[in-house]
Amino acid sequence: MRVLVIAHRSVAAEFGYLEPWLDTMTVTRHAREDGPPSSTLLAHNDLMLVLGSPGSVAEGHCNQASADEIATVRTWVTQDRPYLGLCFGAQVLACALGGTVTRMPRTYRAYTELALTPQAPPSLQGPWVIWHEDAITAPTQSTVLARLPHADLAFRLGRAWALQPHVEVSSASLQRMATALQATTEETQSLIERLRDSEQDSNPPSARLAVLLEEFSRAALA
Repeated sequence: MRVLVIAHRSVAAEFGYLEPWLDTMTVTRHAREDGPPSSTLLAHNDLMLVLGSPGSVAEGHCNQASADEIATVRTWVTQDRPYLGLCFGAQVLACALGGTVTRMPRTYRAYTELALTPQAPPSLQGPWVIWHEDAITAPTQSTVLARLPHADLAFRLGRAWALQPHVEVSSASLQRMATALQATTEETQSLIERLRDSEQDSNPPSARLAVLLEEFSRAALA
């Protein structure tokens, strides 16, 4: 399996808990700073993984680079090719498939469980790190998997999955992400500490993500 990873060079770019899964694949990174991926690069990969970003696809906030990314993802998923979008990658998929993304009054940060729909795999419940200021309303034709009161947090359509939570971040990578985003200690320390504590649990987030990725692989990569 060849996977194309679209991310920034230094912000929200770490694989974190995804590393064991990605170690089984041939990974090609493409930096957003270099513009849209070439048609050759797209043709030579089987799965697209889109990571987080401080950018926005929200109504009234979407710049040309983000619009180009939406167009790239729309072409990919309409060809029934496997896709996994995390945080910003989930928002991009929502816009690509006709959903909406709107700016919230304030950034939402939490380490919390999700409200699952009957169609969701139990491993999605969490708790997970959630950090975003744009809220998704999933495309009408998609299957919503999880929600919080302010937004749809996970959905799928065909072989494309969108996960708003940062299921990939470890406590160490979350600390570095917070630093890169210039978030204050007051805003982030409790979140980082709760994640660090959970890494010592009998069912840590890395193990829960491994189960969730098995579900995604059976549904999207078969």
